[in-house]
Amino acid sequence: MAKKTLTRRDFIKVAGATLGTSLLAACAPQVVTQIVEQTSVVKETSVVKETSIVNQVVTATSAPTNTPEPAKLEIWWNTNLPDLTTADWKNDPNDPVFKAEWNWGGLGRLKYRPFLAKHPGVSLNVTTHSWDADLRTNQLLALASGQIPDTTYGEAYVNEFVQLGVYADLDPAVAALFAPGPLEGGFVDGKYYGLPKSTGANVLFVNLDKVKAAGADPAKLPKTWDELVTLAQAISKTNNSAKWGNTAYYTYGPGGTSYGQAMRIYMWFRQNNVPWQDAKGNPTLNQAAATETWFFHNQLMWTSTLNLINQAESEGGSGQLFNDGVIALKPGWNNDATSVGAASVNAVGIPMPIPAGGKASTTLVGNDMESAFKASKYLDLAKAVVQESCSDEAAQAFLAENAGIWIPALKSLLSQYATYTQLDGYKTDIAKNIVRVTMQQALEGDAGPIPGWKKNGVDIWTEWNAMYGRILGQKAPGMSKEDIQKQLDAYQTYVAGRLA
Repeated sequence: MAKKTLTRRDFIKVAGATLGTSLLAACAPQVVTQIVEQTSVVKETSVVKETSIVNQVVTATSAPTNTPEPAKLEIWWNTNLPDLTTADWKNDPNDPVFKAEWNWGGLGRLKYRPFLAKHPGVSLNVTTHSWDADLRTNQLLALASGQIPDTTYGEAYVNEFVQLGVYADLDPAVAALFAPGPLEGGFVDGKYYGLPKSTGANVLFVNLDKVKAAGADPAKLPKTWDELVTLAQAISKTNNSAKWGNTAYYTYGPGGTSYGQAMRIYMWFRQNNVPWQDAKGNPTLNQAAATETWFFHNQLMWTSTLNLINQAESEGGSGQLFNDGVIALKPGWNNDATSVGAASVNAVGIPMPIPAGGKASTTLVGNDMESAFKASKYLDLAKAVVQESCSDEAAQAFLAENAGIWIPALKSLLSQYATYTQLDGYKTDIAKNIVRVTMQQALEGDAGPIPGWKKNGVDIWTEWNAMYGRILGQKAPGMSKEDIQKQLDAYQTYVAGRLA
C-alpha cells in the first residue's frame, strides 16, 4: 500500500510503523502456520488449483440451522486481542495494552464487548493475519486446509473472495446503513458480502500559497482536468528547490507488487467513464479513453522531476514535502491529513477535478471490510459479529477520533461532514477541514474501490506497476498516445489470460 514506511502501500501498518513495531505481523493459528512452513508462500500460478480446493471445501461444508451455544468464534482482525473481556485499553502510548494493540485495542473492545453482552456464552478469539497480499495468502491457505475462521477482513482483495463464493451474504437492511461506495467491493449480483468498519476517499490537496505565487487565484481552484494541468504547469515554472528542482504535482510513482499506487490514480479513469473492469469482472483496460487518461496523468506527473516522483519518503514524507511547499498539488486520502496540514501551511482539500464529458468520482482508500465465511459452523453468529459490530456508530467513529487516518462509512455519520467534530485523531483545523471534504466525497460522490480481480491479483498488480513505469517513462512528457495504446492492448491481453 515498494516503499515500506507509513502506509504507502500498506495503510494499516502505519500504526505499527509510527510506534516502532508492526501491529499487523501475520499471526495465524498454529495449523495455518504449519501449512505455510510446509508449502511455502502460495504462488500466484497455483491459484487455479487453490480455487478448486476452496470450492470443494465450501461446497462440502453445510451451514448449521441451529447455532449451538456456548460457541467460540475465530475472528481474523487487524491485531491480536488476547484479553478482550477483562484487560482495559487506555489512549496512552505508555499503557501496556496500547503498546501491544495500538488503537485497534480500543476499537476492538468497543466493537466486540456489546456483541458478547448480547450473546451470553459466546467467546471470540481475535487474531491478526497481516494485510494486502499476505492476508490474501493466509486466507487461501486456511480455505485450502479447511481451517476456516468465522470472520475475516480486507481491502482490495475482498472482491476476489466474494467471487470465489466463500463469504456469506449479509442483511441488506444493515448494508443500507452504509454509503454505497464503501460497500461496492463486497456487492455482487444484488447481495452484500462485506461491511466496512472504516473508509477513506481521495481529494485534491492544494497549497494555496504556491497557487498564489504562480500568479493563479486561490479563490478559483481547478474544477476540470485542463484547469488542473494548466495550474500545475504554472506552479512548476515558479516553484523550485535545490534538492528537488521544479515541482508542482505529486502522487506515488510506479513500482512493486501492491495495488497501493493504483488507488492513487484510479479516480481519473472512473471520471472518464473507463473503469478497469465491467460488471462481470472482465478487464476493460485498453479503451481509447483510457489512453487519453494515462496521457493526461503523464502531463500532471511531469510537472515535477523524476527525483520527486521516485522519492521514497512515504505517505508521511510526501505530506511533509507538501507542508514545505515542495509539493503544491497532491491527491490524498484522509490518512494524508495526519501529516499534511501543519499550522504553517495554507492548504485546503477540494473534490477531484473532472474531464470534459466526464463525471465527478473518486477512489476509496483504507476501505477495510469485514466478512463472514459461509463455512462457519456458527454462521448466524458469524454474520451477527460483522453486522452488529460494523454498524455500531460509536465503533465507526472511534478511529477518526483517536487514530486519525480513517473516516466512518455509516451514512448517519458521513452526512454530518460539514460540522462533524469527532476528528481529534487529526491534529490541526486544516487537517480536520480536509477530512470533512473526504467525508463528503465518500458519501455523495461516485466513490468506490479499485477493481477486485477474481484470481492472480498479485500478478496483475505487479504487471500494472511495471506498465505504469513504462508509460510514465524516464523524461517528460512520457509515452506518446500511440505507444500508450500498445501498452494497454498488451496489458488487456495479459490480464484476460491471468483471469481465464
